[in-house]
Amino acid sequence: RIQMSSSVKRWLAAGTAAAVALLGVTATTPSASAAAAAADGTKAANYIVRNLPDKSSVGASISAALGLASTSDCTYAPALRALVRQLERNAKAYLYEGRKLNQARAANLAIVVKSLGLNPKKFAGYNLVSLVTKNLPGDGRIGSSDSAFSQGLAIVALDRAGATIPVTLLTKLLSLQDDSGAFGYDAGGFNADPDTTAVSLLALHAIGELDPQLDEAVGWALAQQQGDGSWPNDFSPVDSTGLMGSALATLGHDMSSATAWLAGVQNPDGGFPNSLEAATASDVMATADALYLINGTSLLDVSLNLGKCPKNPKKLPASTASCTGVWVVVDRGNGEETVRCAKKYGNGIEALKSAGLLVGKDGSGYLNRINRFPQVIEPWTPSSKYWSYWHATQNADGTWGDWQEYGVGAAGSTPAKGEAEGWYWKAYTGETTTTDFPTPPDGYETAPTPTIDNTAPKVGDTLTVTVGDWSPMPDGVKIRWYRSGKAIPRETGETYKITKASYAKAITVKVTVSGDGLQTVSKTSDPTARVTR
Repeated sequence: RIQMSSSVKRWLAAGTAAAVALLGVTATTPSASAAAAAADGTKAANYIVRNLPDKSSVGASISAALGLASTSDCTYAPALRALVRQLERNAKAYLYEGRKLNQARAANLAIVVKSLGLNPKKFAGYNLVSLVTKNLPGDGRIGSSDSAFSQGLAIVALDRAGATIPVTLLTKLLSLQDDSGAFGYDAGGFNADPDTTAVSLLALHAIGELDPQLDEAVGWALAQQQGDGSWPNDFSPVDSTGLMGSALATLGHDMSSATAWLAGVQNPDGGFPNSLEAATASDVMATADALYLINGTSLLDVSLNLGKCPKNPKKLPASTASCTGVWVVVDRGNGEETVRCAKKYGNGIEALKSAGLLVGKDGSGYLNRINRFPQVIEPWTPSSKYWSYWHATQNADGTWGDWQEYGVGAAGSTPAKGEAEGWYWKAYTGETTTTDFPTPPDGYETAPTPTIDNTAPKVGDTLTVTVGDWSPMPDGVKIRWYRSGKAIPRETGETYKITKASYAKAITVKVTVSGDGLQTVSKTSDPTARVTR
């Protein structure tokens, strides 16, 4: 499909002297002694879902969508559809920043649209494929400056769309490869760059017939890999390792050491940092690039056809922060989770239903859906997902112990009051390990009953409540006064001046506390004696 004359083909095949010198040379691959380690792709994808980019951040939204698409898992379809809506709304501003078409952005958008099974020739009112080469200058440069990254993106986008690739795109790309084999960009001089080389490798692989140039770039890439399996980058070694590792894996190279390195730098929240400095927070774009390598995909083949995914399953009920029975935690493994309370809990099935969750079973009675999720049940394979069933108990200080997987099915379990039931949609591994899904909100180590300073009040007296010292300290405290069990209108302060309406009634006060990550708990004082005159 590339527009290439026979003379140009011969010139390209000849390569440079450096390329010929590298032929037949095998670069040393870093040790994969940590290859047994595995980065958690599900946790990484879940991190992205929980931290979807701002609606105006189109570039970050594209990265997030490609990262989720790399899972090939329809579980993430709801988040991807939300990202597609963002891209549709902001396409014009993204493509025509400053009212001038940016062909590299058109290529970037075309890649993600195609990856999601949508039509890049009809997206948000644009033919993205034609925009990639619109107003292409004679030298084939994409964008306003010489960048092999932009050239590579354009070639990948056109290849994925099945479009003709102008030969000038390729000649410009090859002009940005130096004698070392690296690709880069011009910034007052040539700058070799691993991310750019990774995208260029994929572009050369897509075109084919370019073995000398491809071998030269591969040789440089392998020589830059560190002993720990990573690729250095002043901005983000995670980005570079994900992009370069996935490109080399596409070409058939063993990237187990790079995958193991990613496992070692993954943050507890599932994301990956864009810097290796201590306590660096996770970053969506770095996490998305890491997912290419983790999931065995690249920009050339990342794919999740939204048209084949079911429509959004019924949403989970809203979470709750108070419970007098057992807690029920449901985590779909895609960032959608809820915490509910079940007042009936003779077994796990009854607890689910009491928490307002629909339960689906297969022909043998095996639980396979919770609240209509997943909507499509695929034939079982060793990598299939299922609803794993867990439980946890609360510690004396109000925090929660580790989740433990049940040894019996939900129909045979016997939850105890105050415990937590957990359901986690996960891949079958045959192993019993603690999952990372959320626990209910923490309780309180100290939860005192409020007291009233006057237990024999008279009409006209002012009563004062003592809330007491709660631990941990709640963020919010609400107070409500009662007479003989009925709420007194507008009396929600720390004091209450007794009126004639309370004569011969006993007074109580209820304190309700709550906080971020804490349960909502109410405590009621002992009643006073009946109010006298």
